[in-house]
Amino acid sequence: MSIRLYDSAWVALRGVDTPQQVLKDRANPAIFVVGSYRYDIDGRAFYINEPVPEILHLLSIQDARTLGLSTQYSAPKSLLS
Repeated sequence: MSIRLYDSAWVALRGVDTPQQVLKDRANPAIFVVGSYRYDIDGRAFYINEPVPEILHLLSIQDARTLGLSTQYSAPKSLLS
């Protein structure tokens, strides 16, 4: 299964009970941050020596809405200042 991460997506991680939101790292646009973990666009650990939980799947917009999660992109506060 192929995963392509994008800013503001929601994902299910192995061993984590709640969905996590994907955020693009503003300092390095090649990094996607999920919780405290860093991934590349294909959902692999950005740094190969850094262990990260497996991304099981992206949540669909409908799944995110059903769970009451935001499906709207919101720019980080640092970009709004």
